[in-house]
Amino acid sequence: MSHNSFAFVSALALAASAPTSSAWAQTAQNPGAAFATRFDQPVRYGGTYHVASRTFTRGQAAVANFGTSDAMYAANADTPYFSAIETGEQYQDSGIIPGSTNTLVTGGRDDNFVTSFDFAYCEFDPSLATTSFEIDFHESVVPCTTLVGAVPTASFVVDQLPASGQCWVVNVDLTGGGEFCIGGDGGDGVYDADDTLDSFGFAIRYTGGGINPATGTSGFGPILGADPAATDSVYSNPNGPPLIGAGGTPLNPPAPPSVEGTGTYYNPLSGCTSAFTPTGVAKETGSGLRNQDVWFIEDLAGSGANSACFYFLGYFNLAGACGAGQGQPLTGNNPFSAFYMEMNGTDSCQTSDVISSPTACAPTPNTSGVPGVCEVSGDAIATNNDVVLRARELPTSPTGVFGIFLHGLSDISATPVSVGQGVLCIGGTGRFQAMNQIQQAGPNGIAEISTAAGNLSLSTLPISTAPFAVAASSGLTSYFAFWHRDFVTPAAAAFNFTGSCSVVWQ
Repeated sequence: MSHNSFAFVSALALAASAPTSSAWAQTAQNPGAAFATRFDQPVRYGGTYHVASRTFTRGQAAVANFGTSDAMYAANADTPYFSAIETGEQYQDSGIIPGSTNTLVTGGRDDNFVTSFDFAYCEFDPSLATTSFEIDFHESVVPCTTLVGAVPTASFVVDQLPASGQCWVVNVDLTGGGEFCIGGDGGDGVYDADDTLDSFGFAIRYTGGGINPATGTSGFGPILGADPAATDSVYSNPNGPPLIGAGGTPLNPPAPPSVEGTGTYYNPLSGCTSAFTPTGVAKETGSGLRNQDVWFIEDLAGSGANSACFYFLGYFNLAGACGAGQGQPLTGNNPFSAFYMEMNGTDSCQTSDVISSPTACAPTPNTSGVPGVCEVSGDAIATNNDVVLRARELPTSPTGVFGIFLHGLSDISATPVSVGQGVLCIGGTGRFQAMNQIQQAGPNGIAEISTAAGNLSLSTLPISTAPFAVAASSGLTSYFAFWHRDFVTPAAAAFNFTGSCSVVWQ
């Protein structure tokens, strides 16, 4: 195993001084060690990875959630630094998701339904078109300690992400079965004013296999999120002098003071608009609540021999907000930094956000042994155009089946049409049959289209008669099903239908 980053620590521990063009990490046992590396290229917005279907939608705006949503944790102010993860290492970071009694910020929740997260990384291997990583979320952690053996609250494989020697931020959409619940303040919703009791954490493992040609080591690593001094134009470090910009002008006047590290904001920061929102709309931007400026590297391949806790030396930005200029060490103070992460969700822990109801249709089991299920998730208010149309319990063997969604305005469950291997219980059926609407079931037996992915619009729901489409509107009832291949003989009958489901639009 080549632990380049650990070797790098040992080598730089002997350095007498640090250059000012790097961000830094230290341990008490090994001061002066460098981990974060500066990169000199823009961070690009890649798109949305859909966990349920294991597909990637490029170039679409970030998906936070369906319905009311906000960021429960936000370390998402970009900086020009990343830290490469070597094969056999696990990077772990922590912070606080505030509960209702948390006194550091207002608006916290005792439980949270996580529906998406944003993650930023660099992949400097130009030969890779795509890259991948695995990530675990832990509801309760002690910052900068091992998570080996701890059972994660949720775990995800995130693949097919853009690479090509660039730096990216992507949105990971968990809707369709990947959503999870996480409690505030370490899981119990009680603020103890003790980070060992109030923190959550996440762990990242690299699975892409890329190599940075400039170093011969891993080219993949998470990007750092900035501290308040780098992102908030009205921030004042309560532990140090005002920061000075070009021409001697104070960037952050000393009064009124802010609380250092209060990074989870529920509104955009003053003077700071995220460059990662493709539409240019301001996005919630922060440094991560109580991330403590510490992180842990777990030496998985070396049985923990080189595992250690590190912290980033503080730095600030001399040329403006949001990492727009040259980062520099901040002497004498260590404002918090963290790996880029934003977690989004709703205000209550729930098992689903399904807005549809199954009809009386009795579907025929498919070759998976169970009937397929139709459901619609999201917002029943039609004008919000914010839903996912999903089919689950689909066959996955020998491969995921292809199919299309159907829509109609009447329920014929009492007199269904028997065809193929199943029954159709929708009258006046129209088809979602555009190229980007034809779907293949993923390894989990799920296929879906959504307004967020751009392959579904509530303004054009297909029907079988002229004008061949109808817009969802308040009081209208829509019926849906999924028509899919089912590998049986004879081939002419090798298709089936899920059960049907209905939505009454508001």
